[in-house]
Amino acid sequence: MFPIPPRPRPALTGLLALGLLCLAPPGQAGLFDNLVDAAKGAAKGVADSLGGPAAPAGMADLPPPFDFSAMPAAQAADYVEIARAANFKDVKKVGIVNFSVEFALFKEASAIGGAIGGTGSTSTAYVSMQIPPPDVARLQALVDRLYQAVQRDFADQGIEVLPFATLRDTKHFAELAPAQHASPWLTETKDSQSVFIAPTGMPLYLDNPERASVLQQLGFSFGTNTRLKEIMMTYDLKQEVHLLSVNMVVDFASLSASGPSRIFKASAGGASLHHLHAGNTSYRFVSTTQPEFIVARLKKPLVSDRSLVADRSTHSARDGSSHAGGTTTTTTVTTTGSFDTATYYQRSEDMLNATRRMFAASLGAAR
Repeated sequence: MFPIPPRPRPALTGLLALGLLCLAPPGQAGLFDNLVDAAKGAAKGVADSLGGPAAPAGMADLPPPFDFSAMPAAQAADYVEIARAANFKDVKKVGIVNFSVEFALFKEASAIGGAIGGTGSTSTAYVSMQIPPPDVARLQALVDRLYQAVQRDFADQGIEVLPFATLRDTKHFAELAPAQHASPWLTETKDSQSVFIAPTGMPLYLDNPERASVLQQLGFSFGTNTRLKEIMMTYDLKQEVHLLSVNMVVDFASLSASGPSRIFKASAGGASLHHLHAGNTSYRFVSTTQPEFIVARLKKPLVSDRSLVADRSTHSARDGSSHAGGTTTTTTVTTTGSFDTATYYQRSEDMLNATRRMFAASLGAAR
């Protein structure tokens, strides 16, 4: 069972559970059994099953797709930025202390707008998008292959990669336990419901503060100080090893909503966009004195060149209610279509591998 942290959003747990229950193939129920119970008695609402409505204002210029026909190294300068790259020449041994790949499953955005035409009316807008429940065993195999490839990248540059067991046996690794989660970990993030996958046999911890929910952000402030523990681990390893935290985020859509306004009508919308997050997809190296000794990250989203949704059809519905201040009009848009599962897995792996190759090329150039 995977507990879902409560959040003050429009029936998120019920909507997600209902959508996953309707879309899940019978053989894929295992990881998401807890969502089936949550679906029972869920409040009536609109949850987009596949795809999404037309992109709202401000989302017209979506990032161009990655060129998978060209060598990733040749595109690294366009996609990768590295802080303190010159430090990479000092890296002789690496220990991968955290390896986390987040796969977004459900997303939502909402907005509240103010008076319309001097009537005192208010408007709300809500959009949500989701994908069918994934085959977790297939995602696990994908992450295991990625983990092995990352280790080979360092070995090819003459860098020794310590076995995970060596890190696990250090004194201060045990002190990371309060922040760690067994893989797979199903949880809510800032704007999404996601499943996090680590290599087989490894726990993981959330090392992307920008992905954290409100409760998780409190954990960063008052919980286990993972970065201090990482630095202490380098002392356990005789200050000879640089630790590495690998974090990657695979998303399937881009959503947008207008902010609270007393003047403008609320708007929300989204677009199917299979991509890796910029910023949140990174390598972070730890030294004896610095938790961000080197940071390599995507500086713009890496976008797939293939659509995940086919045979799209869209319809919208409006409902209104009266209150003391006027009326509230809510607009929801639902888009359905067939989800291309094969493309999702293939291009997810292709995007992850293109990124780690660009990271390796960019770091190698500084060596």
